Amino acid sequence: MRILCILIGLGLLVLCLGFALRLPWALSLWPWEDGKLSYLFIAAICAGIALPVLWIGLTEEYAAIRAGALDFAMTYAGLLATLVITYPAVQEWIAPPLAMGLCAASLILNLGLYTWSRNLPFKYDQPIPALLRFSFGLFFLALVVVGISLVLRLPHIFPWPLKPQTSIVFGWVYLGAAVYFLYGLIYPVWGNVKGQLAGFLAYDLLLIWPFIQHLTNTVKPEHQLSLFVYLSVLIYSAMLAIYYLFIHRESRLFSSKVN
Repeated sequence: MRILCILIGLGLLVLCLGFALRLPWALSLWPWEDGKLSYLFIAAICAGIALPVLWIGLTEEYAAIRAGALDFAMTYAGLLATLVITYPAVQEWIAPPLAMGLCAASLILNLGLYTWSRNLPFKYDQPIPALLRFSFGLFFLALVVVGISLVLRLPHIFPWPLKPQTSIVFGWVYLGAAVYFLYGLIYPVWGNVKGQLAGFLAYDLLLIWPFIQHLTNTVKPEHQLSLFVYLSVLIYSAMLAIYYLFIHRESRLFSSKVN
């Protein structure tokens, strides 16, 4: 499992690089043509998944698999439900039988991972500070609100215009992430939270500077508010992650302290 986690994490970092640089082999994996910022967002999601997976592999904190498995189960269950409900319309974007099969297989796989890991104890079982619990609660609420809005394809929710199908996919990704942070609230121990912070930091660092450039150069007036709010959250979460992963002595990323 250790080697598998490390290989998957490294593979996701390669995928992140491919989308960030808009390499043809990476873009061919996305079902439809999209914009520069959307590809960058996908790269950030890949990085945000890669870092927790690598941390789990390197520290052998396998109990942390539960949160990620529930995250993906939520995302793929939502996408599968959307494909079933909107079957005639989605034929314009993708091949529905293939997409349904992939979503169903991913859903079953992640439910299996959750079942396998659900009784594993956390190695890093020290409780997290109140500030992190409060912040995770805010992240959860924000992800739910934005995720539902994107699935419903409400306008001006994202910092740039999204294609309808991209909005739906990103919405379910956000709702899956909401489950991820909710699990951090339910089990607020470092073994459950360090990987989440590492993933959030990778996601933040990939997006902060491009979003600042977008704010000062290309953002449309109707997207300025959402971009400002999004950028504020990215900066806050990055500062939070940097402090607790690299400065706060009791919670450093690869601290050997285990109860």
